[in-house]
Amino acid sequence: MKTLRIFLFILIIIGIALILTRNIWVPKLVNKILERESKQGQLNNSASMPISIVSQKIDEENFSGTTSVISGASLLAVKMREYIDTTVSDFRVKSNAEVPDIRKSFGADSPSGTYEIDISSKYIKGAKTESIVTSVYSFTGGAHGSTNYKVMTASLSNGRILSLSDIVKKEKRNIFTKLVKEKLNKWIPEGGVASSLFADNISSLKFNSFLIGLSKEII
Repeated sequence: MKTLRIFLFILIIIGIALILTRNIWVPKLVNKILERESKQGQLNNSASMPISIVSQKIDEENFSGTTSVISGASLLAVKMREYIDTTVSDFRVKSNAEVPDIRKSFGADSPSGTYEIDISSKYIKGAKTESIVTSVYSFTGGAHGSTNYKVMTASLSNGRILSLSDIVKKEKRNIFTKLVKEKLNKWIPEGGVASSLFADNISSLKFNSFLIGLSKEII
């Protein structure tokens, strides 16, 4: 009984203290709540901004080409922008290191000293997910250029970036892998007459091969 009285007495003291100091802590509490709601609203508005993609020319001293400029504040847009920026940056470093020496040795107009990168991206929205597919073609003076693809997919419900293992259920991965191999074996580049992919490398592909992207060795 004595313990209960002490507890009630403490509660009364705390209540009186809160009443006497309400002019101090109430405005601060209200401001904190409003600030939190404002930040949450800004995040929601940013995440709901539509993704748009335009092409932009690249014309630098040691290489040229085109790149995709992706607008949007969602995690999907941010991550693909980072990938494209890194890809162009790495190509710039390679070009600046190699092209001046090639032109010095073979002439400024030498085809081997003409480096090019072309990046194109496409936005695809489904019922539950949205994706950006990016194609990167690079030419560094060899017999032909090479093309790589980068696909990023996010959940529309929470914006989380998904991996292929999140989308393709375990029991369907063998069927998925078989389907991809069939498509690759039948694929012919636009304007081409035959496939430019290596059949032996396609046959060795596993589901895990797609988690890190198709190896450029199949091309």
